[in-house]
Amino acid sequence: MNYLEMLRAVPPHRTALIEDSRQYTYGEMVMDAQRCSDELLSNQKADKNGTAKKQSTATAAVSYQAGLPLLAWIKSPSVYTQLICFLACGQIGRIPVILPPDMRHPPSIPSGSSIPDRACMGVLTSGTTGNPRLLFRTFESWHGFFPVQNSIFGVDRNTRMFVHGSLAFTGNLNMYLALLSEGAALITCSAVHPPAWNGSISLNQANAIYLIPSKLRLLSRTSPGPADYVKAILTGSQSMDLKDMHGLKQAFPQSRCILYYGASELSYVSYLCGNEMTGNPACVGRPFPGVHITIQDGEIMADTPYRALGVRTPASAGDIGYLDSHGFLYLLGRRDNVYNIHGRKIPAALVEHALTDLDEISEAAVVLEHGSLTAYVVLNPAFHSMDAPKPSPDLSRRLMGRLQETLEYYQLPRRIRFLDSIPKNSSVEILLLADAQELETALYD
Repeated sequence: MNYLEMLRAVPPHRTALIEDSRQYTYGEMVMDAQRCSDELLSNQKADKNGTAKKQSTATAAVSYQAGLPLLAWIKSPSVYTQLICFLACGQIGRIPVILPPDMRHPPSIPSGSSIPDRACMGVLTSGTTGNPRLLFRTFESWHGFFPVQNSIFGVDRNTRMFVHGSLAFTGNLNMYLALLSEGAALITCSAVHPPAWNGSISLNQANAIYLIPSKLRLLSRTSPGPADYVKAILTGSQSMDLKDMHGLKQAFPQSRCILYYGASELSYVSYLCGNEMTGNPACVGRPFPGVHITIQDGEIMADTPYRALGVRTPASAGDIGYLDSHGFLYLLGRRDNVYNIHGRKIPAALVEHALTDLDEISEAAVVLEHGSLTAYVVLNPAFHSMDAPKPSPDLSRRLMGRLQETLEYYQLPRRIRFLDSIPKNSSVEILLLADAQELETALYD
């Protein structure tokens, strides 16, 4: 079986995707994917004969890489086109890989690389290096886990889920395919505008939402009023705290929130229900069924059958953490983001969690700069308007005083810089922002 055959098992009249108010049924999606695969094969034959042939919008989104003819790179701003190309390439034996919209060229593949025999798709992951790596997946490594994750997430054929973002993000692609396996409906829009997301959720009566925490914060802040029809909120890839949960409950009072921890190499590792949150944002819950977690030298190791090809388990995604006496996993960040300062190891995530625990701060990122920690923070609009004058040194000193209540003296950041927003990619970008409002503290002077 492949993903297109999976979709053929769903009644063709059911709604599969609503993108910018354009509705597509399962029957349309199957027909368009089949048409696209036929055109790709036809163009392939035409290329061999040296005959140019007109391409549709979908087939124009697919390109191939010399030396690895089985790989098919997919790049399109339309989620529907991404899905159609993904399904079509899998149908004709090409290995589809969806590229992020901001990636100009496909990542370089080492010469002599080969594609595993059982691979049906490729996914990109960069970890903390910023350099994309290509991982290969079998159909079973995701599809085999869909019943488990759908059961825990509360996904069934009646689910109408709002999702935002490119399918190049592995979490989005996995969630889309998992919902399509149930015959559920997916809702998305191209606008990067939280009020538009709320509008789409309301217009299409979405009963579930899947967004990363930073997008959920924006969604709840711009919510026009309580949306009782939203019953489930799924999120991961970033930490959440009780403040975030409170904001979501105000916007979506009937919702049940689940935070997951996972990795492109390992699929889902652990999950945490909202009512289990204790106030420690490092907690990411207990293992998914079939997943065994151990800690080796502070590093999280997962043993799971639902992993990428070539990954030997127990395997690590490069994260550090610990298990408590009840079997709950705590994530302390990336191995590369543990800083050694004067012989003491300080996880950046530990300091970030302490910062976002403060009511005045909505987001935080901590980096090593000139031998000491610098904290970049976004103030909570409820406490400080960005249209107001720049934060005063008194605010910086007050925040540092609050941090002293939860952090050891050697864990405190040397300086605090206030930003309008924090970039979500490389931390190096943060250091280059020219408009950062910097307030030095006097605690180390």
